[in-house]
Amino acid sequence: MNEKKEKIIKASIQLFAKKGFSSTTIQEIADECGISKGAFYLHFKSKEQLFNRAFEYYIDTSMQTIETIRKENQHLAPREIFQKQIAEQFQHFAENKDFIILILSENIIPENQQIKKYSKTVKKQMNDEIQISILTTYGQEIEPYITDLSVMIQGIIQSYVQVLLLQDQMQLSFDELSSFILERFDDLVQGLLRSQTKPILKQAIWDDEAPSAASLQEELRSLKLDHLLSDDTVVSIEVIEEELAKAEPRKPVIQGMLTNLEKCEEPAVLRAVEQLKLFLQ
Repeated sequence: MNEKKEKIIKASIQLFAKKGFSSTTIQEIADECGISKGAFYLHFKSKEQLFNRAFEYYIDTSMQTIETIRKENQHLAPREIFQKQIAEQFQHFAENKDFIILILSENIIPENQQIKKYSKTVKKQMNDEIQISILTTYGQEIEPYITDLSVMIQGIIQSYVQVLLLQDQMQLSFDELSSFILERFDDLVQGLLRSQTKPILKQAIWDDEAPSAASLQEELRSLKLDHLLSDDTVVSIEVIEEELAKAEPRKPVIQGMLTNLEKCEEPAVLRAVEQLKLFLQ
């Protein structure tokens, strides 16, 4: 993402959080960034598109930080890495509290299909990262319970986030809170191993279903409408659309176009690439 586009996104997050989505104008966002309204439209086609990208940026930065903590702290014990990841989630929520409240209060996710779909994808990515942390911390013996434990730890974290959102004056040490949560999670893990209770959830609940050709065509059409893409990217998308419209799409042709699309930095395009890969399997 180029620096100017990121600056617009960061400014919009602040304004949306402060004034609400409906009350924030494109002119105000442009003024906040020190650019003209015309320059704004060089990066985003509409305020709605900007909001979608701001939401994605908020989630992406959180995910990237969590992944970076694991990759850059290999010298630490897995448990320490896990605790740092939990603490970072609380820190990220705290820094973007007003924006989160805006999303929840305006009930945006159920009404916005792009955000709803993106949220589903990210939920699986987050679950994958958490499962890695659980397995490296507690070992392979916990694997039969990995899906249940992943749901449990995310539920605990989300419950504390709700408390933080509701209590303006509450001051908590995120390191202390993450340590406390992990100690309670130890109790859950040891209890399951001791009792040998039958797991409730299966890993298959997180598996993605292969998308249909029709749904992929719709997604690709939306990409062209909602995003400012390079000519090369648009051409690759249109070639794939033509193949998907056929009774028997030529998978090698689609695969060749995916190689081109993987060079694009637009997250929405990269997510479409992952969906197309599922289709090709």
